Amino acid sequence: MRADPWLPATAPPAQEPRGLGDSGSSEFLGVPRSSSEFLGVPRGSSGFLGVPWSSTAFRYHVAVRGRIFAAVAILAVLIAIVVVWKRSERFAGLDLYVYFVAVQLAGRADVENIYSSETHARIGEEFYARGQESDFDIWRYDSERRRNIDIVSSPFLYTCLGWLSRDYRIALRQYHALLLAAFAAGVLLLGRAARLAWPVSLLLLAVLLVTYWGFEADLRVGNVNSIQLAAVGASLVAPPFLAGAVIGLLIAFKPNLILIPILILFARVVRRDWQRLRLEIAGGAAGGVIAFAAASIFYGSPRVWIQWVSRAGEFYHRLPPRKYGNVTPALTLFETYGTWLSYALAATLVVVTCLAIWKSRRQDDVLIVGIAVLIYLMSALVVWPHYLVLPLVVVIGLLRWPVPAVVSIVALFLIAEKPLRFLGVDPPPDARFIAPAFAALFVAAIWKLVSSDSHPAPGT
Repeated sequence: MRADPWLPATAPPAQEPRGLGDSGSSEFLGVPRSSSEFLGVPRGSSGFLGVPWSSTAFRYHVAVRGRIFAAVAILAVLIAIVVVWKRSERFAGLDLYVYFVAVQLAGRADVENIYSSETHARIGEEFYARGQESDFDIWRYDSERRRNIDIVSSPFLYTCLGWLSRDYRIALRQYHALLLAAFAAGVLLLGRAARLAWPVSLLLLAVLLVTYWGFEADLRVGNVNSIQLAAVGASLVAPPFLAGAVIGLLIAFKPNLILIPILILFARVVRRDWQRLRLEIAGGAAGGVIAFAAASIFYGSPRVWIQWVSRAGEFYHRLPPRKYGNVTPALTLFETYGTWLSYALAATLVVVTCLAIWKSRRQDDVLIVGIAVLIYLMSALVVWPHYLVLPLVVVIGLLRWPVPAVVSIVALFLIAEKPLRFLGVDPPPDARFIAPAFAALFVAAIWKLVSSDSHPAPGT
């Protein structure tokens, strides 16, 4: 008969690492040496309230407490989902509107290049007229705001969304459901990769759904950061070949997380983990080929990739000011000294991370991937509020240790906004809290990457 996971009989056996995740177990928010300790019973005691560990009554007591905790966590998630779903009914889909238009251009004889300015002006007016004729007020609003359509994302991103309804009212609800499911999956998969206890991951998910600014922003505009979070989480728990394929698809979907495979590659070389590296490279190549072929078929020609690369080069050199919602931490420096500083900052942080990986020679893919995400966010010219879904990778990775967990939670408070408002603190309009939050997360992650106690063995 299968052992009850809430009983404290023995420590869990060591497990083979899976996928990119190889982070060891945790003694803080994961299931500790015994589940009884996690449920409030001190380590080292011979019993609880005079009842021996081996007592059936005690084991029943621990199991009941564990199941109550799990039930409360599940209930909290269900309530949070209902709250978010009701709240999202009136959310516009400004970014989704662009995807909605772009997927409908596939196969049209009058559209040779979906990324050209001429196509944007003509198609923008066409879909604006459609939106204004609709009885759906959000469609009218989005078509007005996006009258000057700006199609810049990867053709594979649009290909992945080709299943959306051509009725904007339905497409909006479909996409809200997708983002909600993707965000939930991302948080739970990251919790699994970090070996957090399931009830802890569920409670964290419930809190983030209701209070986290990054997810609300992603849902409000209909962007893809929650989908990216789910893909990152999946790569950290999947077998190596599949993990590589997921990362390959992710980079083709949106290449802003290109540092993830670069740092993982460096970590594999440092550890001489050639077998896993070969599988991941093969998977990544397979994912890239699938993405290239899928988008080429969807848009009728592989030329769409060349057209996108040309257009993306223009987009990635933009520097929107703070008043437009750009919350990149180093915006003032970029405006003062030039955008070249973005590359210098990214290179510096990459060197620091590689030195930490080299010094530790340990494998903690959750932290390495989280750091890769942070480097992008700390050095990017543009960081929109919905990008703040992505720091959850390193936030969840740091919850495995008490001191970094405190740093992680404080940083999350500074980023999230809603908890600060609940405490009577108004976040500054210039996003000045985000820079120290990112810096604290980066320092904590590097510290745990090089510290000798970063990976307690299972059962210790």
